[in-house]
Amino acid sequence: MNDASGHRLLLVRHAKSDYPLGVADHDRPLNERGRRDAPFIGSWIAKNVTLASGERPLILVSSANRAQLTWARATNGLADGWLDADVRTEPRIYEAGLTTLLDIVGALPEDVSTAVIVGHNPTLCDFVARTCVEVALQLEATAKFPTSSVAVLETGLAWADAPWSVRGFRVSAFTVPRG
Repeated sequence: MNDASGHRLLLVRHAKSDYPLGVADHDRPLNERGRRDAPFIGSWIAKNVTLASGERPLILVSSANRAQLTWARATNGLADGWLDADVRTEPRIYEAGLTTLLDIVGALPEDVSTAVIVGHNPTLCDFVARTCVEVALQLEATAKFPTSSVAVLETGLAWADAPWSVRGFRVSAFTVPRG
């Protein structure tokens, strides 16, 4: 699924969260459906996104509790090289606007072939709308990017150039894994 000279970016929207009384937005946990769905995100990725031999993906996760819990539960469904991923908390993803997300993607290390961002809407949807070629999957992802969504974006451009290029990415897969 990844061209040897290109890059692949997975955008993952956190699983369904709860709204407990008195809990700040940043600290909200997953609700029952979110806890059930999150492992299916990892299972879908493991089945549909093949890593090259020795490839170590970079995972950037919002600091929000619901995003952290989503990725922690998603790892239950992962296998092979995904278990050796470089996982980092990226606080800028929480409450990021489009420009911030473009900056984050544009600063990815060039030697990283596959990157994952676990974040929030409307920014993930806005990123797909702004950076991707308009085809059926792009239109599907921008029509609705619900919780637990995964969009796989590919580009032949450098990370520093792709987010700022007109339609520098194309959506190669879009799904909403649910349990």
